[in-house]
Amino acid sequence: MELANASGSRRTFSARLGGTIKNMRDTVFTLLAIFVLLVLLPMFILWTRDRIRCLIRRETPQKRDARLEAWRERMLHPKPEEVEALCSGLLPQRLLDMYNDFNLLFRHDFEVCAPAKNPQKESWWIGSFVPLDSEGQKLTTDLSEFGKGCCFAGDGMGNFYWVPVDSERTSDAPVFFACHDPWGNERVADSLQEFLSWPHVEKNPGR
Repeated sequence: MELANASGSRRTFSARLGGTIKNMRDTVFTLLAIFVLLVLLPMFILWTRDRIRCLIRRETPQKRDARLEAWRERMLHPKPEEVEALCSGLLPQRLLDMYNDFNLLFRHDFEVCAPAKNPQKESWWIGSFVPLDSEGQKLTTDLSEFGKGCCFAGDGMGNFYWVPVDSERTSDAPVFFACHDPWGNERVADSLQEFLSWPHVEKNPGR
């Protein structure tokens, strides 16, 4: 009788143990499935999307050369009339003269600083110059909050240097810097002539 009870107890224990293991296994599988659905699957989708975008945006050497050549041609052949119509005002003469200085226009990624200022803190980065045509202006920034003007250079991060336009052609104009983050407009120099005369900052490998 005692042997029968012991045997029955062992079977009951084994059944309970098997049920517990099965429940634990089901719980682990459920947690793994939730992890895959909520973490791994979204990560895979984002990775796939980024890969597709990268492939779409990737330029072949031929396309890159064509784009750079088109930009070069636009720099060599400014269209001030287009810009003046778009900006509803006449460009200052100093800006028109600047677009004949091709040695300057084809420079990129450099800093300038006023002679009396600290280059470590108060220099201004110029990523590239903007072609003087309507297409170039449409790819800059909205200046309507600050006045009517023409963007002539950018810092490569969505911020632009600009000069005001006027109803009559002026000899020169002050330079402003329109920034999107934080949003604002800062006076950089009293004239474009002054701004362009500032020395270039020597690159410091430790900066």
